[in-house]
Amino acid sequence: MSVIKEPDQTLHHVLDIISDGVWDWNIATGQVIRNPGWYRMLGYEIHSFKQDVLTWENLIHSDDHDRVMGHFEAYVQGLIPEYNIQYRCLKGDGSFLWIEDSGRIVERSAEGSPQRMIGAHTNIHAQKTLQQKLEEQSKLLRGEYENLDHIIQERTKELDQLNQQLARKVEEVEMLASRDALTGIYNRRMFESFLDIEIKRAKRYSQPMCVILADIDLFKHVNDRYGHSSGDKVLVEVALTLQQHLRESDYLARWGGEEFAIILPNTATKVAMETAERLRHEVESLVTTEGISVTCSFGVTQFHQKDCGTSIFSRMDQALYMAKDQNRNTVRLIPPRPEVRA
Repeated sequence: MSVIKEPDQTLHHVLDIISDGVWDWNIATGQVIRNPGWYRMLGYEIHSFKQDVLTWENLIHSDDHDRVMGHFEAYVQGLIPEYNIQYRCLKGDGSFLWIEDSGRIVERSAEGSPQRMIGAHTNIHAQKTLQQKLEEQSKLLRGEYENLDHIIQERTKELDQLNQQLARKVEEVEMLASRDALTGIYNRRMFESFLDIEIKRAKRYSQPMCVILADIDLFKHVNDRYGHSSGDKVLVEVALTLQQHLRESDYLARWGGEEFAIILPNTATKVAMETAERLRHEVESLVTTEGISVTCSFGVTQFHQKDCGTSIFSRMDQALYMAKDQNRNTVRLIPPRPEVRA
């Protein structure tokens, strides 16, 4: 006699069998559950990623990212009636797969805010590839050259060479434009750009974020006593010490002079204070290659939903001033003012 399986168990088997990638986002907790078909479709080990939205966002092709985020945010905010979009996702082998992403908000809070959204990723790569081939063939048929294939190959080779040269130049220019020439860490311009991105991300996913501003105490005395060359070496070694004790997801930049700014994405205030205290201790324990010891003061503030770059800059500067005013070599926190709170 056959036994009828429980509905939940049957659904579990169905989700395991189907080739489409099904996802279930709990907006309140940030957790995203994906079925095995999602991993198999993209060529990853099953359940090899963190169960959060950043996993999905980081797989989107850079040329498609802004378009997808704009569509996603418009649907979540109720500006459009449906969430359905086609884009490319990074596979485990480094190639990209065309998928169609469809989803729907299925639960809302009493106030009407989205609480849960489910959807599916469907593999449309074959259709897209066929469409692209048909478009290419159509162009060839409209060509007016007898040796079109040869001409295309030659032009493609020339363009590839030019693109490689251009890419190297762009990389060099971006390196010079984004990095501090002395310490090699990000410069202030890049820090402001990263902060703008992380503010949008924190607002989009209702995630915490903190920012730290650090300043080497009495740095003028170092320059006066040991000379500016030694002072530069101190800046380099302090920057390296800070970098070594931050996560890969954190951002470190030279804010100016002897000041360093740090972004801690998806980080609550308690963890940020612990991080600042750990960094303070590491700098205090540092003895540079020239035998110079220094300390740092740290100002910390956390992000709130109505924050902008200017309000965060202002608070982290005030927090640092408080730390400097209270005997230096310390960590101080300034939370958002009441009018900034969401």
